[in-house]
Amino acid sequence: MKQRSKKTLVVLYPGCIEFEIKLVLELVSRISDVCVAAPSTAALAGSSGLTYVPDVSYQDALSEQFDCVLIPGGNVSEVIELPELHQLLRQADNNGAVMAAICSGPILLAISGVLVNKRHVNLSRYPKEMESIWDGSRFEKSPVVIDGSIITALPEAHIDFGVAVASAMGVFADEQEALQVGNYYKGLHKRDWSLLGR
Repeated sequence: MKQRSKKTLVVLYPGCIEFEIKLVLELVSRISDVCVAAPSTAALAGSSGLTYVPDVSYQDALSEQFDCVLIPGGNVSEVIELPELHQLLRQADNNGAVMAAICSGPILLAISGVLVNKRHVNLSRYPKEMESIWDGSRFEKSPVVIDGSIITALPEAHIDFGVAVASAMGVFADEQEALQVGNYYKGLHKRDWSLLGR
């Protein structure tokens, strides 16, 4: 397989909701190698029951540099207190990576300090005593929020999220192509049935 010039890190954890990031991966894999990280390299299951075998642990991923970090939603409780994960997220952000998180994924960015002075949206449900993790960030009521290299989204906006991340990574030639791709995945395109001989 041809090695690509960019590298995307996917942060998985047990029970993560992988459909939220599938379109992003479909699009960015055109120009970017994909590396999957998890707490360890042991196989884990996502919310759909699909089993994933990570390429590296969060700890081992610290020795690599990434152009994009992608975090799906789900129950982040198993990884929320892992210092190596938060170090990895801070390091990638400091190196200028596109930091993309959807649904409850932004809670990991917040705890890592990546959202300080940034606008975001999230669907995190957390105890009242955890409200301080959002200090210094600004919540916006929007399906997708882009603030510099930080992209956050609600789960129902996974298509727009995918297109936004792919755009930030330079997948599309222009905004028109990005719009066409988004419309295609939303089923809003006009199909030319003559291409199928019908």
